[in-house]
Amino acid sequence: MKFPKLDKKSLTEGITIPHMVRVRQTFPDEYLTDPVGELQKQLSAHEGELAPAVKGQRIGITAGSRGVPYYKELLRLLCRQLQEWGASPFIFPAMGSHAGATAEGQKQHLAQFGICEEYLGVPVISTMETVQVDQLPDGMPVYCDKAAYEADGIILFNKIKPHTHFKAPHESGLLKMICIGVGKHRGASAFHSLGYDHFGENLERVSEAFLKKVRVFFSVGLTQSPSDHIGHLEVIPTPRLFEEDARLQQLARAEMPHLLLPRIDVLVIDEVGKEISGAGMDPNVTGRTERESQFAGFHKLAPDIEKIVLLDITEKAHGNATGAGVADIISYRFVNKIDFAMTYTNIITAKSFHMGAMPLYANSDKDAIEMAIAHSFLPDPSQAKVVRIKNTISLNELECSVACIPDIQKNPAMEVISDPYDWKFNEEDNLW
Repeated sequence: MKFPKLDKKSLTEGITIPHMVRVRQTFPDEYLTDPVGELQKQLSAHEGELAPAVKGQRIGITAGSRGVPYYKELLRLLCRQLQEWGASPFIFPAMGSHAGATAEGQKQHLAQFGICEEYLGVPVISTMETVQVDQLPDGMPVYCDKAAYEADGIILFNKIKPHTHFKAPHESGLLKMICIGVGKHRGASAFHSLGYDHFGENLERVSEAFLKKVRVFFSVGLTQSPSDHIGHLEVIPTPRLFEEDARLQQLARAEMPHLLLPRIDVLVIDEVGKEISGAGMDPNVTGRTERESQFAGFHKLAPDIEKIVLLDITEKAHGNATGAGVADIISYRFVNKIDFAMTYTNIITAKSFHMGAMPLYANSDKDAIEMAIAHSFLPDPSQAKVVRIKNTISLNELECSVACIPDIQKNPAMEVISDPYDWKFNEEDNLW
C-alpha cells in the first residue's frame, strides 16, 4: 500500500528551521575492550563445574532479537567451548512474537546479525511450536520452545537493560528471556495478558516455575555501555540467576545514556526499530510511554519534550513500526515503510495497541520538522529548541539548534563541537 502525498494546510508559512550545531554528550563509560576474551576467561574459570555438567548433553542457546555488540562472535565462542567440553549445542530464536512470529522470519532476523549455521558451526533451529511445561495457581500457563524443551537443557544468553513499559528489580533481561523469549508467540501473548503493573513480579513467578521444569545449565548476561560497547558480561550459575539479573539491571540502568537538556521543543529521531528498543524508540530516553500508570516513572528520566518526529524505520526492523504511536509526526518515508501485518502481530501480542497507532504523516522530512516547530506552542518559533539524534542508543553526539546553546553551556557534560550550519535537504525536501 502506498500512501499519497497530501494536499493539506500545514500552517507552516514563515517557519524557518533554525541553525544547528553538533554537540557531544559525555557519560561515564566503562566497557570491556575484549568481551570475547572476557567470556572465554569466565568460562574457563567455571570449567570445573560446567564442563562435567554439559558433557554429552544436547543444549539449546537462546538468541534474542536485540542488537548486541559482538553478538555473533560471543555466540560462536560459547558454541565452540561447549563442543570442546563434549556438548552438542544449537541456537534457537528466543524472541516471542518478533520477526512476524514465524519460524522463517525469526531465523532470517538472526541471520542479519551473522547468527547462522555457516558462521557458528552449529544448527540454528527455529520453530514457533511450544510445550506447556507448567501452570501457575492462577491459571497462568508456562511455555517453552519445543526444540529447546526436547533438548537436555538450555543456556540463557541475553542483554540486560531497563524495560520500556515498567520499573522493577527485574526488567528486560534473563528472566524476561525465559518468560517471553523462550515462550515464543504463545508464551509472550499469555504473559502480556497479565498487564504491566505487576510485570516484574510475574517475571519472577513464571521463571521460578520454568526452572523447575526445564534445565538451565547456566546463563550469560551482558549490559551495553553508553558508547555502544559491552559494559559488563557475566557467566551466571543458575542458583545465582535471580540475584545476578537484578544486579546487572541496576548496572544497566546506571550506564544508560540519556538526553541531558532540560527542555526540547522538537526531537527529531532518524530511525526506530525493534533491534534498537522493544518500543522502537526507548521511553527511558524520550519519556514517552503508552502506559498511563507508568507515565511519572518514565517522564522523570527524560527532558520535557513537546513534539517528536520520526524519519525512518531501520532495515533490520522489516517495517515494524512499533513505537510510532507515541510520536507526533512521521515522515513520508516512514509511513511508506510500515509493514502493518508485522507491526500489528507484535503489538497485539504485547497488548500495547497504542504503540502501533499511526500519527500524522508529512509529505517530506522538511514538512514534518516544520510542522512540529509550527505547532509546539512557541511565541517565537525561530527560537525553537530542536534536537536531532540517530536513534535512542546513539546519544554521544547529536545536533541541537542554537537556541539550546545556553542550556548546553550550563552543563559540563555537554560541549558544542561545530560552528552553526543549516540542514541540507534534497530535491524531495528530505535529509537523505
